Amino acid sequence: MQQLLFYDMVPLVMPNDEYLASLIHQLGSSLFFGCTIGVLNALIAMAASLLPWIQRRFSWHDIPVFILLGCIFTFLSFSLEMPFVSILFGFACPFVFFIPWLFISRRVSNAKTVYRRWLIMVLIAVSPFLGLVTFGQASFETIRDSILEIPGASSLNNFYYDHTYLAAHVIKPPSAHEQKVIALSSDITRIGPRPHGTLWVRADDPCAVPGRTIAVSRDTLECESVLLQDKGPANTSNRIINDLSSLYDYNEKMRSGIGLFFYKGPLLLIPVLFMLWLALSLSRLFEKSSVAAGLVILGYLGCFYFPFHTVLLQYQLQKNPQRIHEFLLSEHEDKRYLALKTFPEHVTNRELVKFSHDPSARVRLNALFEAGNRKNTEFIKIFENALEDSQLNVRTRACLALGNLVNSDALALLEKVLKDDRSWYVRGYAYRAIGRIRPISKSVIFRSET
Repeated sequence: MQQLLFYDMVPLVMPNDEYLASLIHQLGSSLFFGCTIGVLNALIAMAASLLPWIQRRFSWHDIPVFILLGCIFTFLSFSLEMPFVSILFGFACPFVFFIPWLFISRRVSNAKTVYRRWLIMVLIAVSPFLGLVTFGQASFETIRDSILEIPGASSLNNFYYDHTYLAAHVIKPPSAHEQKVIALSSDITRIGPRPHGTLWVRADDPCAVPGRTIAVSRDTLECESVLLQDKGPANTSNRIINDLSSLYDYNEKMRSGIGLFFYKGPLLLIPVLFMLWLALSLSRLFEKSSVAAGLVILGYLGCFYFPFHTVLLQYQLQKNPQRIHEFLLSEHEDKRYLALKTFPEHVTNRELVKFSHDPSARVRLNALFEAGNRKNTEFIKIFENALEDSQLNVRTRACLALGNLVNSDALALLEKVLKDDRSWYVRGYAYRAIGRIRPISKSVIFRSET
């Protein structure tokens, strides 16, 4: 970022940005890893603790299990940038997990569980979720849109997007970084393709370029570098960015561990475990008071009234598409949202302009999404207004839509967002959209800041 500033390029994140420099915000970003890698490790440790749980104690033969877990956790969260910290974390993780687990296992209640009743409670607990999944109301987009209309959840949504940019940047391969500083040895005269967001710095010693993302040379350097084996342009077929930069992918193992958590099943275990715990609690409560358990169950099921009401409305609209304008003109927010979500192609341009100012954030978001897909310059004013929206997800949709217009007016608006928007998540969308209109890159000769 300092190199970009030094050579008169606009950095996506300024060096003194509070979300980068403030300790409290650094801790907020680190929650991303604690809530992914940490939870994944906890699930593995929980499975490994089954035998000690039954025995109510740890034995000497559990030491090899501890060592194995330490190796697994180190592998899942390994960073080549900080190998010692990775190993320390890997072996501290099971220790931190098992100490309170041992304390709990020795004091756990010996109350018997009636498994038939527990199974009934499990079915009650999971049935609303199964119903929503069956009727197609559990997609990521639908859940995200619903969160925008819940005050507390909306704040959590903002916290997530404010703090995950730094965490995501840490685990990205260099090819995925929005902005890159590539140091070249002076004897490389031809660069080749210069992708959006790249600063190419020629230097007698590429290792002396501070803040470099990648160093490139035809001879061996003292620092880690990409060695070119031919005399052609350095970035022929974008090879430095796409292929050779993998040498600098220090966090591939950590990224794989997070991907395992999100996409290979462990994430689904969290709600399953919660449902099992809830069912066990309801079963125990039923033993003490069937009336109290019944009231809790009714309250729990009542929480799903609005999602199922939405499911019913969507079913009615899908069966009767002619009712779309009735839904669009409705005073009920959920009907307007469903009309935009279910049949966006039937919404007129004039209606999209109207809904871009709707009181509902999720209605505004989906109106902008459809307007952006139409790539019509008549919408540029509503995109400009949306850039001032209080909801950051709406602003990102406006940036995405402006990138689809590919004209100078859209470019000017996006450049203003890059400089002024308070959210680096939104600025990231603006920067990528700028790249679709007028890619930014620069080639310079290294000048020492001193």
